[in-house]
Amino acid sequence: MNKKIKVLLISLFLSAGIFSCFASELYDRAFAAYKNNNPEEAQGLFLQVLEQEGPDPSVYNYLGVTYYQTGDFEKSISAFEKGSKVPFANRAVLYFNAGNSAFALNDFARAEKFYTSSIAADDAYASAYLNRANTRVKLEKFKDAFNDYDAYLKLEPETEQKDSIEAMMKLLETKEPEKAETPEKPQKK
Repeated sequence: MNKKIKVLLISLFLSAGIFSCFASELYDRAFAAYKNNNPEEAQGLFLQVLEQEGPDPSVYNYLGVTYYQTGDFEKSISAFEKGSKVPFANRAVLYFNAGNSAFALNDFARAEKFYTSSIAADDAYASAYLNRANTRVKLEKFKDAFNDYDAYLKLEPETEQKDSIEAMMKLLETKEPEKAETPEKPQKK
């Protein structure tokens, strides 16, 4: 290989290393703001990370959570959806979190779809069954809610919520749609 090409490759390699070091520092600052419960600062920093590093499913997840924390549920959903399209993303978690944002908007049909997508991505993700069950109670889909509560208990047989879930399941077996009680709030990840 000629010397000019070698020098060019070495300089590209070194500049990529400097860039990734800078991006890592930026990510660390964003994550520190996130951990210190400063969602507004974290949002701006995570957006910069995405700009400089490119798509990263974990950054989209943290960004979505910060939007959730500030009550901007539509932006939260958008961040989770974008993250779900990135290769190697944990789609179960991203769709689950999008479902929580839709639930917070009282958009129960959309929440149900996200929880269903979460389960499709990982059928052992217990929290998605629980939150979809709670959502289906809101939608008055009681048989489906019962089945989701049952699936949750099979995945998490030692849950602290076992007694209340079993009580809800008994209620669902006997009540008409308009007589069911309000479910618990969805779990957060």
